[in-house]
Amino acid sequence: MNTRKEQLASLNKLLDIMDDLREKCPWDKKQTLESLRHLTIEETYELSDAIMENDLQEIRKEIGDLFLHLVFYSKIGSEKGAFDVSDVL
Repeated sequence: MNTRKEQLASLNKLLDIMDDLREKCPWDKKQTLESLRHLTIEETYELSDAIMENDLQEIRKEIGDLFLHLVFYSKIGSEKGAFDVSDVL
């Protein structure tokens, strides 16, 4: 298990990655709250399947995918001046 310091560093790294993706990646730049919706639903179902199978490694992976989506939505919210990741948390 990771220390709190390592956990915070990982969250900070994820936020930095999202900033980079929104700035530099054409696909990520054009995403909207609406365009991500169906992908988030798909990831949620994948997490549900992993839980039903009691596959801890797959659960970990799918939670990571959902974390990315939540940070993505938060980034878009901050770009709109509506909310940011701190508001969400």
